[in-house]
Amino acid sequence: MVTKKIAQSGPKKIVARFMLEAMSNLRTRATGVDDATVWVSAGEFAGAQSQYGPRVKVMPGTKITKEGLIEAASVTITVPPKVIGTLPGELKKQVIDFVNLNREILLQYWRNEVSTREMLDGLTRI
Repeated sequence: MVTKKIAQSGPKKIVARFMLEAMSNLRTRATGVDDATVWVSAGEFAGAQSQYGPRVKVMPGTKITKEGLIEAASVTITVPPKVIGTLPGELKKQVIDFVNLNREILLQYWRNEVSTREMLDGLTRI
């Protein structure tokens, strides 16, 4: 059932909200990346045809806020990973290490080849 508020928000906002809700957030306990939330998603839900291709989103801090999500940086799941946006030096290094260490499982998840549980079980902390 679609609520009146969501229905009034328009198709673009509904799609954006769905994409956000389809993302999995990973905290330090799962990633080893200090004081940050790493967002991963299957490419189908993240705009697989986007200009950046396979990527994770990184939000400094562990409190999830609208502003934090808007300012989150993207990190490509490429060799080498590329940071799109701004991350502090040590956080940038840790996220790049995390992507390098987990590239294969992150790409499998992006391509919808594994479930969320399988992706989580396949991650290695830095």
